[in-house]
Amino acid sequence: MERPPGYVALPKPGVILGVVAGLTSLCFCSASEAQEWKLDTGLTQQVLYGDNLLLGRESEISDFASVTTPALRLQRTSPTFDFSLDGQFEFSEYLDHTDFNSQDQSLRLKTSKALTDRSSLGVSGSFIRDTNLTSDMDETGKFVDEPVHYTSWDVHPSWTYLLSPVDQVVLGGLYRSVTYDGSEKTDYRYFGSTVDYGHKLSEVDRLTANFSYFHFDPDSTNDQASDTLSALAGYAYAPSERLAVSGSVGLGYSLEDQGATDTNNDGGLGYRLKFNAKYQLADQTALKMSLSHDAEPSSDGEQVTRNRATFGLNHQLTPYTAFALDVDYVDNYDYAGLESDTRSDNSESRYASVRPSPSWLLTEELSLIAEYRYRYKLYEDGGDAATSNTVFLSVKYALPTWGWDGF
Repeated sequence: MERPPGYVALPKPGVILGVVAGLTSLCFCSASEAQEWKLDTGLTQQVLYGDNLLLGRESEISDFASVTTPALRLQRTSPTFDFSLDGQFEFSEYLDHTDFNSQDQSLRLKTSKALTDRSSLGVSGSFIRDTNLTSDMDETGKFVDEPVHYTSWDVHPSWTYLLSPVDQVVLGGLYRSVTYDGSEKTDYRYFGSTVDYGHKLSEVDRLTANFSYFHFDPDSTNDQASDTLSALAGYAYAPSERLAVSGSVGLGYSLEDQGATDTNNDGGLGYRLKFNAKYQLADQTALKMSLSHDAEPSSDGEQVTRNRATFGLNHQLTPYTAFALDVDYVDNYDYAGLESDTRSDNSESRYASVRPSPSWLLTEELSLIAEYRYRYKLYEDGGDAATSNTVFLSVKYALPTWGWDGF
């Protein structure tokens, strides 16, 4: 991958995440404060068959695979400090296409510390090593005809302060780095800051406001860096534990580097939209839904304004049988015609995924999960759409929980 002038290599992300975890654990906890530790571990064995593993339209590659995934969750809690570290380690073996074999990792860190009665400090971060065979990280990107490994890591600090009994402000930051193996996709860095404000109107609703600034920096001299400013105002309503609804709308402005040699997008003014809802229909049934229209980084070397919609259903059929349905949709169409960017037709794309999955609790530690996944992708450059069908069968074993006290 071509590096721009002045590019500085950073330490390995695994080292950075480990240092962050160690420092937050040491700095956030008081020496005189007892901590309760808990360690959960598990093992998942999965077999799958896919008829178009790469979701390509020219060559559809089908194969069987076996995926072994050890997982752990380490938690540390106290009256004023919480710490959690989640890890998954996937070992994938394909029957006929051994070049698809991979060893992937996912680590997620989350900490929070109450500094005073009115303020708290938090740090979260993640390290992900995965491939486009199992990840939909950049759904509206171009088609690829071979597996692409990527490494993504991010750090997100935040400080929360209670201005009054009804007013709260949260200052946050984000740094993300994504690198790809190969030249078909563009590495990038994405960083910035946010300010969130909330004013409680009553016990069940509140007004919200968000201001953010982010910088997108692709690691190629042929692509364009950009700065994005956004301001949103919203409303949140949660009348009970069963129902929670929130939404916000506002404007975003993108200013892009005119020194790039390959640009399809001049930036400009556009609208932003976010909506989230959760509803517990009954003790056995839960629904969730989200909608968004926002600027996001992409592996095509530029920021993309995407529309996203997600829907989730979880239903407990019996004490031992459950059913889940997840639907995801994303595209980069300007339906309202309000975006100021000049987008070429051949860059428009849409992606959809539908995943029904029944599960059975065989014992307290052992469960069986079946899943079917349908994927659809259209990239409007004159070609046809691509579809994929994949079936999964997973056996999940939860090992006994370990717990102890310490400092």
